[in-house]
Amino acid sequence: MSSVSANSVFYAGEFRHQIDDKNRVTIPSRWRRNGAGEELIMVPEPNGQFLLVMPPNEFERIGAAAENIGGISKRDLRIFLRRLHAQAQHGSFDKQGRLLLADEFCRELDLKGEVALVGGRGRFEIWNLARRKRAHAEEHPTYQAVANMVGL
Repeated sequence: MSSVSANSVFYAGEFRHQIDDKNRVTIPSRWRRNGAGEELIMVPEPNGQFLLVMPPNEFERIGAAAENIGGISKRDLRIFLRRLHAQAQHGSFDKQGRLLLADEFCRELDLKGEVALVGGRGRFEIWNLARRKRAHAEEHPTYQAVANMVGL
């Protein structure tokens, strides 16, 4: 199992923030490492549930992991990488710690008003609040089962 290095970006916690009329959302200060201009990559989750946001090195790690999967055909790998990169968009924080979300992401993922920002180790997620509440309730039994297995 991999450990988290001292230089890794680690997103923990869950927060509620408003998306303003310009599709900007304030990112928690503890998640902002380098201040204004910090580069991020945003990509919709493959099932269309939420927006994944990560530093470029995490995005690169995902691509490299796909290239190292055994049993995936070269064609399927090309398709995956093409779609992954085509959907991804660059973003960065402004001086107030806000991240501008693309109109298409907001439309496709129904991101408006209050949203949930959910930490996820080397990346974080931006959810429609109602969708997040449903997923949280559905995932609870799985969380409990795994927590018991690991002795939490």
